[in-house]
Amino acid sequence: MNIDKKLRSVFTEDTELPEIVTEKSNAAYEQIRRKCRKDERKMKNHHKVSHKNEKKSRRRHFPIWAKTVSAAAAVLLLTLCICVANPVLAAKMPILGRIFEMLSKSTSYPGDYTQYAEPLQEDEILSAETEQGAEDNTEKGLFSQTVNGVTVTLSEVYCNEESLSISMLVEGPEPFANKIMKDMDGNQTLSLDAVSKFSFQPQPYVGDRTVEGTFLDEKTFAGIWRIDLQGVLQDVSEINRIVEEAKQKGQEIAVDEEVMSYMKQLELPEQFTVEIELEKVIGDLAEAEAIDWGMSAEEVEALSDEEFGKLYEQKMQEYGMDQYPNKAEQYWFEGPWKFTVPVSLNDTGSKTITINDISETGVGMKEIAVTPFEIRLDYEEGGLDCIPIVLDAEGKEMESAGDSVSVIPVADHDISSITVYLCEFEQWKGEIISHRETGDYQQYLEKYAIYTKSIELT
Repeated sequence: MNIDKKLRSVFTEDTELPEIVTEKSNAAYEQIRRKCRKDERKMKNHHKVSHKNEKKSRRRHFPIWAKTVSAAAAVLLLTLCICVANPVLAAKMPILGRIFEMLSKSTSYPGDYTQYAEPLQEDEILSAETEQGAEDNTEKGLFSQTVNGVTVTLSEVYCNEESLSISMLVEGPEPFANKIMKDMDGNQTLSLDAVSKFSFQPQPYVGDRTVEGTFLDEKTFAGIWRIDLQGVLQDVSEINRIVEEAKQKGQEIAVDEEVMSYMKQLELPEQFTVEIELEKVIGDLAEAEAIDWGMSAEEVEALSDEEFGKLYEQKMQEYGMDQYPNKAEQYWFEGPWKFTVPVSLNDTGSKTITINDISETGVGMKEIAVTPFEIRLDYEEGGLDCIPIVLDAEGKEMESAGDSVSVIPVADHDISSITVYLCEFEQWKGEIISHRETGDYQQYLEKYAIYTKSIELT
């Protein structure tokens, strides 16, 4: 068993659901469910109602394109109507609108989203024009769609000036929780093969595929899909035109600084829509299929680099591992599921602090964007290969969570002030990082950083 499989086998416990969801909510809605099941039988014939190299990518990456219940009686009445029309939705009622709350501590950008996230209203699902087909087993509504027996439901949406987050449920026709790989913390993720079309952006966006979450049962995954808006706000239409024209002339254009100067920075509207075309929902297998090399480990080891290269390519094609997804390494559901999501910008608790402190060598801080869940550093590297290290007001390091080292979660940190150190990456990897777990880490940062700045955020 290799080290990856050993690690996967150790972390096997599922995330425990909040008691309010597993006990109080289920009890409150059980009577409604019984009523719905009875009404469903009566209406059965009349109603059919319709979702790594070692170094992380830098902040300037080329975009990968393509509340309160007012009255219990009113809630009961609305819920009952929804349940009668859609019994499948009735079973989800204790979950829908609460996914952010359920996953508030287990995602890469944790925090209390309840005062920021907006539910995608269940009653809007009822007003959707639905489509059904017995042959492909589909049911399609505004925010909940079943395709080939797999239901994807969008639950809540939250957008600040840095990111867009959408919570969702993925319900499979068969158990798949134990098929999906767990990381060292026991967490599981799914990946979306999706194209998103923002109403203010002329180009489709295909980046940010990961959905972080947990399985509610062996067939149902609840997660949060976070889209970094920095890539979305970059309009590369003119660059694409230049590259395409060169291609038609048989020329090759290097995407250098001169070409990148044609990129336009878009403004984020206060309200917009996102058309999501979700082709596949994918998970990495907990136990990837072992490759049969057709010879012993000793014989494989004895092969020359050229011989092994040929054998490797042969096996990749034989197992389909030259494609993504493939049955040897992934488990997936085929769509498509299509949604149009209305989004409103919520800038509560967000601000941008202008710094413009650049040294003579061209290294320094331009600005910092702060939201209730993340900070984003905008800095100049002066032609060097830099990595930012950030310490909070208590001197604790704030680590990045995603693919960009300049976007950092703020949960569990005192960010009344922060200190930013810009270090040359190779030097940080050499002289500095070995002191990360010792008491002199900040001392080494002060010594080797090529730029240091303390910033008050409140």
